[in-house]
Amino acid sequence: MLNPPRVLVVDDERHVRGLLSELLRVWGCEADVAATGTEGLMLFKQKSYDLVLTDYVMPGCSGLELIENVRNKDATVGVIMLTGSGAELDSQGRRLGFTLLRKPLQIDQLEKAVRQALTDRTIEA
Repeated sequence: MLNPPRVLVVDDERHVRGLLSELLRVWGCEADVAATGTEGLMLFKQKSYDLVLTDYVMPGCSGLELIENVRNKDATVGVIMLTGSGAELDSQGRRLGFTLLRKPLQIDQLEKAVRQALTDRTIEA
């Protein structure tokens, strides 16, 4: 039997972490959660993940800082950034190779992005 995809969810809002981890489980993934970018980075260094789902605006380490550190460790891991910010992130998305989804999230868009990122990871592996 194949192992389920492993996803790291990093968001400073507890209810968002809970919702995302539950959706990922429904979609057949294993999810670990972190409340800060620093905590997420510690988990990422300890375990292997197929996908990182992170918020952009968090206290301390931002989503962009987290992604830069993730990319330094594993250039092939899938990354989806979630943001309610109006910040222009498209150029950073291209540079760092992440998918950008704007809040409020549409669940079908999120599921499509998660499945695409996991498919891309499988193809590259």
